[in-house]
Amino acid sequence: MSVRERFFAYERDHTERERFKTLLSTLSEIRAFIEGRRVLDFGASYGLSICALLETGANNVIGVEPDKRRVERGVHLLAEMGITGSALLVHTPDTRRLPFGDEAFDLVIANAVLEHIPQPRDLHVRELWRVVVPGGYMIVNETPNKYLAKDIHTTGLWFVPWMSKRLARRYAILRGRWSEDGDWSSSGWRGMGYFELVRAISRFVDESPRNRVRHNVLRALGFPPQILDPYPTLVLRKL
Repeated sequence: MSVRERFFAYERDHTERERFKTLLSTLSEIRAFIEGRRVLDFGASYGLSICALLETGANNVIGVEPDKRRVERGVHLLAEMGITGSALLVHTPDTRRLPFGDEAFDLVIANAVLEHIPQPRDLHVRELWRVVVPGGYMIVNETPNKYLAKDIHTTGLWFVPWMSKRLARRYAILRGRWSEDGDWSSSGWRGMGYFELVRAISRFVDESPRNRVRHNVLRALGFPPQILDPYPTLVLRKL
């Protein structure tokens, strides 16, 4: 059975199955960067994204995750699916210090995770860049664009991404979109921006997919092509 078939045979939760389908769809657009590569899955949760990366053609995947309970669930999932030879999930309490040497991976990918890390995120980005081999890639996928006025991830409210952390939280509570006891810092209310990402690294080439007319227009004007995408897929090659 394929990894996809094994995942659906194991996972019965409708929401998780739909998340898996969505991720497979977005990864299909960047398959060329994934196929045959050694991949680090940053913020791998319980392994859904590991499975999607393997299905998309990754040679092997190591996932890191700070939540120990998710790792325990994920280890069981991978064992039940029988794919432990090509996948590993590692509990990493501090993801600013990854347990790998320099240039250990052909590709590092962060799927729907950087928005959940409170700013500043520079230390996390630099650590990801450290473990990428020259000629390899760092990909940010399914993270909302903080430059857009509307929070499309957590509250659905306008102008939240442009507010201070304290004001955004109070506004979300006032509008009934967040609870007083919720963890606002890791809620994903403010996404990642292109310039926030690239300021933490050096010597790269932007190879992000460009498949829309506005991408070509923005590039011609000297702007990053994905700067207006709600969920940009950012692909940076290390020189």
